[in-house]
Amino acid sequence: MAEVEILVKPPSKRAAREALEKVREVSPQAILFNLPENVTDLVAELASGMISYEEFLEEVRGRLPEPPNAWFKGYEEILTNLYRIVGRSLDVYCYGDPLTFKIDSEKSLQLALLTLRSMVTGRIDVDEWLKILRERATVEEAASKREAEKVAEISTSYEKSICISDSMPSHIRKRLKEKGVKLKVHYLGQPYHFTPIEILKRKLAKGDVDEEEVEHLIREHINFVREYLYRKSLPEAVEEWSMRKLYWINKR
Repeated sequence: MAEVEILVKPPSKRAAREALEKVREVSPQAILFNLPENVTDLVAELASGMISYEEFLEEVRGRLPEPPNAWFKGYEEILTNLYRIVGRSLDVYCYGDPLTFKIDSEKSLQLALLTLRSMVTGRIDVDEWLKILRERATVEEAASKREAEKVAEISTSYEKSICISDSMPSHIRKRLKEKGVKLKVHYLGQPYHFTPIEILKRKLAKGDVDEEEVEHLIREHINFVREYLYRKSLPEAVEEWSMRKLYWINKR
């Protein structure tokens, strides 16, 4: 029976370190990344130590929207250290839908522009924010089903594999269970506090959010960008954010 361990990894440095440790512990035959499928060959070369991270980013240009390093935030530490842990004996795959990543890039840019506009004006167009977020959610939902099928197809070809996901992989978990796979799910980087935009996305998916709450979370997101992302990389920013929001846990 095929065994798959799903690592749900927020974009923090702690989660990346824990992912590497889990790979060391499990010694899988294959590892699947939630990265664009059209860069699988380059990710495999980087993970095997054949090319440097700088060479990898240069090769990625032309395959993904600029800037190339934006697509691998939260994965840098894993990709650059994987070879030191497992050597060349690991098969590497990327299961992310390239078209979805392209659309996500466009929507992320639109949200970034809305964020900057709100910073300058102090006003928030809730309808415009919701339109973009819902469009992105629709695309991501359809893509997640295709990605789940791909993960199931690949992982069932191995006795033991690891699948890394950025969020709760409900479609992947469901499809693997249907395939009769022995499945384990690990949540890394805990305790972790969702960022405001992550909270808003989850609430929209459940349909339980009103306009006042949307505006509040958008303002929280703007504060997160201003106070954390302007000063630090994304992995460092989300780590500091979680520590401050969950200070009462960290004091134990």
